[in-house]
Amino acid sequence: MLSADAQQVRQSIQAARAAMKSGDLTAAQRYLSGIDHPEAHFLLATVSHHRGDTAAAEQGYRRALELQPQFAQAADSLGRLLIDGQRWQDAQTVYEGMLAFEPNNFRARYGLGTVFLSIGDCEQAESIFDSLIKEGNDRPEMLFLRGRARLDMGNIDGGLHDVQDAHTKQATVFSLRALAGTLWMLDERDQFESLLNGALRQPDLLPVAADLMRQSGRPEQAIAALSQQKDLPLGACAVLIRSYADIDDPIAAEKLARACLSVAPRNMHVSSWLIPVLLMQGKATEALARITPLRRAEPEGQLWIAYEATALRILGDARYESLVDMKRFVRAYQLPVPKGFNSLAEFNSAFLTTLDRFHRYARHPLDQTFRHGSQTTRELSRVEDPLIKSYFAALDTPIRDYLSTVGDSKAHPLTARNTGNYEVAGCWSVRLHGGGWHVNHVHPAGWISSAYYVCVPDDVADESSKAGWIKFGEPPFKTEPPTPAQEWVRPAAGLVVLFPSFMWHGTEAIFDDSVRVTAPFDLLPA
Repeated sequence: MLSADAQQVRQSIQAARAAMKSGDLTAAQRYLSGIDHPEAHFLLATVSHHRGDTAAAEQGYRRALELQPQFAQAADSLGRLLIDGQRWQDAQTVYEGMLAFEPNNFRARYGLGTVFLSIGDCEQAESIFDSLIKEGNDRPEMLFLRGRARLDMGNIDGGLHDVQDAHTKQATVFSLRALAGTLWMLDERDQFESLLNGALRQPDLLPVAADLMRQSGRPEQAIAALSQQKDLPLGACAVLIRSYADIDDPIAAEKLARACLSVAPRNMHVSSWLIPVLLMQGKATEALARITPLRRAEPEGQLWIAYEATALRILGDARYESLVDMKRFVRAYQLPVPKGFNSLAEFNSAFLTTLDRFHRYARHPLDQTFRHGSQTTRELSRVEDPLIKSYFAALDTPIRDYLSTVGDSKAHPLTARNTGNYEVAGCWSVRLHGGGWHVNHVHPAGWISSAYYVCVPDDVADESSKAGWIKFGEPPFKTEPPTPAQEWVRPAAGLVVLFPSFMWHGTEAIFDDSVRVTAPFDLLPA
């Protein structure tokens, strides 16, 4: 028989569950207040999670697990919260802890597979999802995730089959993006167009289909598809705003963005869509006012720092020079010859052969910022290859020199994060050909970004065209007054260029018969 106190706790928890079911989160929180019980902490954390208070949610899930280590539902909720926050290592620890108690727990295996896929460990991800499917868990989302892992592994036929199967069984925005993106990179144009045309007729898929059309270089058609619709959701409005900006019509983009703000005035995403449109028209003072709360909410957000820099530059504000300071923050190094090689030329020749194994597509990814080329889909820092590992080992010297040189002043968003140590947050390879170039961009989730040149064409010697040169300071949209590039670096095989992830950078186009291969990476402080 339960004690009176235990009965009261149970009644409070039941009342809280009933309140949550009816949508009264405030009442649920009141029923649970002050109860130190695993289920009470779990429910309170769930309330906080619904309200967007992820810090309180994490604290509550962890307290529930302290009181009841085998509380699988609390562990899974914590794992999903950590995945949403891209805290992959923490999520992996949670799911591995679940499996220690219950080796066949479905949610733990699914969550761990998702983590492995997200960090680029696609072999382990594929193994987990393959096992779950063979056990009868062949739901569309499971096929989709196995397909993504197989595509990353280079099993294009198997991965494409899985993603197509998942999309046929249950078309979602995720399966649409993955399937369309793969068909695009494979240069299967007829299948790509057929897929988009079908998705444009489905209201739930229309915004993503229009965005894919915009990304494939047809913003006018995206505008036509969306403009025919009434009561567009905010996500679709974002696509329409970006499409107007793509065709250099900031007035139409601003009008739509302000209409969205009248509906969702506190929505920071909506406010962020307006910022580049304002900068295109020279309205930098208002842009700065909108950037300030975004910088406050996400002080390490590289895109917000880039927008701030452009606004300051338009205004002629002296703070721009200290924020960007290209002479200090853009630095080029020659890569030390990796161990086992007699020269950089010998290493680069072997590196190029290795990278060729991962360049399996004919065209660039739709969501990437280069044109006329291909990109590896595999996270190279997770590949167990001795030559790739020797590349990262050789990079340590220039990276540490960069960290030492730029300093650790707390007055700057780059140096304030400098702990003297780093971790590789991502590495990939890009092959440009046939007049290819990089559109100006930043790396929103990075801290320090890079270019490493494996091979470069003879074009780079042309100082008048600066073919293939990396340039800095120019945003990807026209501004008033113009804000052209301010710094260029001539590439050379074996050169490493390091710079802040918030700094706009792109390239001048190479010549039509040229090829340029790079192996860039992003760093985060450790």
